[in-house]
Amino acid sequence: MISVIFSSYNGGSDLGRMLDSLTRTAPPPGGWELIAIDNASTDGTGDLMRSYAGRLPITVLHEPVKGKNRALNRGLSLAHGDFYVFTDDDVLVCEDWLVRWRQAADAHPGYELFAGLTRALFPAQPPQWILSGIPVGVVFAAHGPREKEGPTDVVNMYGNNMAVRASVFHSGIRFCAEIGPDGTKNYHMGSDTELGRRLAGRGAKCWFSEAAHVAHIVPPEHLRAGWILRRAYRWGRGLARMGYSAPCAPEVLARKNNLKKLVYPFLLPFLKREHRWHREWQFMVDRGYEDGVRDNRGQNARWT
Repeated sequence: MISVIFSSYNGGSDLGRMLDSLTRTAPPPGGWELIAIDNASTDGTGDLMRSYAGRLPITVLHEPVKGKNRALNRGLSLAHGDFYVFTDDDVLVCEDWLVRWRQAADAHPGYELFAGLTRALFPAQPPQWILSGIPVGVVFAAHGPREKEGPTDVVNMYGNNMAVRASVFHSGIRFCAEIGPDGTKNYHMGSDTELGRRLAGRGAKCWFSEAAHVAHIVPPEHLRAGWILRRAYRWGRGLARMGYSAPCAPEVLARKNNLKKLVYPFLLPFLKREHRWHREWQFMVDRGYEDGVRDNRGQNARWT
C-alpha cells in the first residue's frame, strides 16, 4: 500500500484543486491511503479536507502548532503503507501518479529515497531575466529540463513530490521540526534537503522518477521580486542550519555583506538587469547565511 502524506496551513483554493486532482488519479496495485494534516489553519482547511471523505481514502488529522515538519511527523504515526509519498497542498497530480510511484518503488528495490518530477505551473510566462538569475529549483520547488530518470542527488527531492520507503521511518527517523515552514516569514528553508542529506549520510540512495510527475501551482505573488528575495534569505539561513560550507569564513562573509550594503545601491543600477538580479539574489542568500551562522551560535540575527 502507498501512504500519501501532506500538510496544509490555510490551503485555500489551491487545496481544493489539489484534492480534486487526487480524485482522478488511478489507484495503484495494493491500494493507497491519504493522510492529510490540518496544520493550525484558520480558514476552514480541515472542513475542506473532510468533505472529500466520500471521494478519497482520506484520514484528516489536526496539528495545532504551526510547522510543516511537525505536522508530517504526526501523519507518520498513522501511516500503514510500505511506501510513503509526500506532497503539498498546491500541486496537481497526473492521472497515473500513484501507479507510476508504485512502479518506481518495485523496480528499484535498492533505493530508499525517490524524487518525483515537478514542473512549475506559472500563471503567466515569467520574464527570462527572472529565471536566468536565480536557481529555479530553490525558488519554485520545480525541476529544470536536465533531470532524467535514474540515480540522482537528494537535493532533487522536493517536498511536493518525493517518496521514502516506510522502513526508513520504522527505524525511528523523523523530519526535523527545527527547519522548514513554521508560520514565520524568516524560517530556515530546506526541510526536504535536510532529511535527504541526513539519510544519504547513512548510505541511502535516491532515484529520480520522470513518470511520477506533478505540476506545482505558482501564484502571481511568487513572481514578485520581493517574495523571491525573501526566499533567498530563507534559503541562505537554511544552508547554514544544515551545515553547508560558506564560500569564505563567516567573519569575512559578514564584512563582505557590510561592504555590499554600502556599495550596491550605487553599483547595481549600472549593471544589466539579469546581472543585477543575480547579484541581488546572492546578496540575500549571503545575508541569510550570515544570520543562520548567528542562529547556530545563539546570537541575534542582523538582517531580518
